Amino acid sequence: MTESSGSRRSRIMARLPERDEEDLAPTGESSRGYAAGEDELHRLMHDLRTHQIELTQQNRELRDAQRALEVSRDRYARLYDRAPVGYCTLDRDAIIREINLTGASMLGTERARLTGTPLWSHLDAGQARALHSHIEAVQRSGERRTLGVRLTPSNTGHVVDLRLESEPARGDDDESVCLTVMIDVTAQRHLVEQLKEREQALSHLAMHDPLTGLANRSLFSDRLDQAIARGQRTGEQLAVLFIDLDRFKLINDSFGHPFGDEVLKDIAARLKEQIRKDDTVARIGGDEFLMLIAPVDSPDAAAAVARKLIELLRRPCAGPRGEIALTVSIGISVCPDDGTVAEDLVRQADTAMYMAKQDGRNTFRFYAADMTKQAFDRILLRTGLSHAVERNELALFYQPQLALDARRIPGIEALVRWMHPVLGCLAPERFLALAEETGLIRGIDTWVLRTALTQRKRWQSEGLDEGTRIKINLSRRELERPGFAEDLGSLLRELDLDARLVSLELTETGVVSDSAAALNTIQRLQRLGVELSIDHFGAFSSSLADLKRLPIGELKMDKSLIDGLPEDIDDAAIARAILALGKTLGLRVIAQGVETQDQADFLRKAGCTIAQGFLYTQPLGPDELMRFVETWT
Repeated sequence: MTESSGSRRSRIMARLPERDEEDLAPTGESSRGYAAGEDELHRLMHDLRTHQIELTQQNRELRDAQRALEVSRDRYARLYDRAPVGYCTLDRDAIIREINLTGASMLGTERARLTGTPLWSHLDAGQARALHSHIEAVQRSGERRTLGVRLTPSNTGHVVDLRLESEPARGDDDESVCLTVMIDVTAQRHLVEQLKEREQALSHLAMHDPLTGLANRSLFSDRLDQAIARGQRTGEQLAVLFIDLDRFKLINDSFGHPFGDEVLKDIAARLKEQIRKDDTVARIGGDEFLMLIAPVDSPDAAAAVARKLIELLRRPCAGPRGEIALTVSIGISVCPDDGTVAEDLVRQADTAMYMAKQDGRNTFRFYAADMTKQAFDRILLRTGLSHAVERNELALFYQPQLALDARRIPGIEALVRWMHPVLGCLAPERFLALAEETGLIRGIDTWVLRTALTQRKRWQSEGLDEGTRIKINLSRRELERPGFAEDLGSLLRELDLDARLVSLELTETGVVSDSAAALNTIQRLQRLGVELSIDHFGAFSSSLADLKRLPIGELKMDKSLIDGLPEDIDDAAIARAILALGKTLGLRVIAQGVETQDQADFLRKAGCTIAQGFLYTQPLGPDELMRFVETWT
């Protein structure tokens, strides 16, 4: 411990020697004593100077410590006042003992006017009891507690949410107080409210169709499950209606998707008008709707609803160029007759809807068990069709068209087959209509066209007669596609193939006359030198005016007219009329689907000079075709 200055002085003075007159003598013992005293004095003076220096250093350190303490105190005061949260001290009656500037700012009042006032008086009305209970709970439990309060400062008028976090303490007078932290959670509340609103919007979106506002598949399935469970308890029946607009794709293609969306919203509004409190109508995609009727008295009652919907939806919609008539096909499944599983009931209603379409559309059908296999085949086809081209599952077979008056082959028809990995070899009627519906026909058309023309060029190098045309079926989609004629011209140039060796077959002429895009394509094909023919003539609509106006080179008499020859009088009369028409218009007439010699003999006598069919040969592969050509010619 450092020796005090007083103690050190006493010690030094005690050590000073007492002197008398004899001590002043410079000789003998006294002289030696005097010298020793002088040395002691010097040492004492040195100690005094050292002590003075130590005192000076201690004073300086004390002053520095005092200044540091003052700086720290000021810094703490600033931090306390400018902290990002409010601090206040409350007594048992919620009176504000102390509060920092941030807390005063939160309350919207000057600090000087807050001290000594109850905190609850600065909050919105009705919160005093909660604040007193909060302080009492903190003091009683001795633990930190939290309370949410709300106030509306007069200087802003905006509602502020505060979270008070209080813990017990002792004041300067040893009185129990609460040290309270005030945190502004207004922004947090707004964020929570926004998140709740977004959650509600997302929840609605997750369960509803964004275009029509109807329930979506997920919500429909949930309500169907509930209705099935209720029906199992009560014994009531319910019905599921699968509703699909007929040929809606034509509306989108003709007038555009925005108009198509408006039509769908109109249909949705009509459907909503027909449902009862416990019924549900949903849009599950495209032009497909589901309706749950629960309960339903009987299948007849479900049929009555379907008939009513067909009449309701038949009402025309206003289009860009006049009214547009609509029809629908409806499939119906009934619970429990057709099952008690929601997914099965929907699938069965879907199956019944497709049967309604096959039976002519604009009608309804109930589910029957034998429809299931057809539905599964359709699903299997739809799934695999999108990959058929890239997986090299398509193949072309070729059937020659034979001149009956000479041993020559004027044409070879290219026939596409799908070598399905599960269902085997599928004829065009099994999948081309589905390709049209799903929009996959273009990829198939492109593949067929290139493959057939490439094969015709290869046959040319193998010596096939230069007058033999390759016949290729053309879908309406390709006929209306801008740029199709140009693409075909580029392909012909790439293959160095004469356009006069190509004949494109149309199923009916009505689609050409009704479409400006198709007419434009026809004109471009005519300039290329590509011939057009009418396939299945006599089975579909083709006006005589179209035959005269369009650049048609030949007519292919439909197989349905050939089948009844020669016994069926009507078929015979129609066949003769078509042959006469062709002769009059200067068109070649080809009989397709000739299977018996009697049919061939009748056609030859009636004036038909070209035929194709199983009587002569089935469709052949490329190499087999050339071997047949060699034997025939």
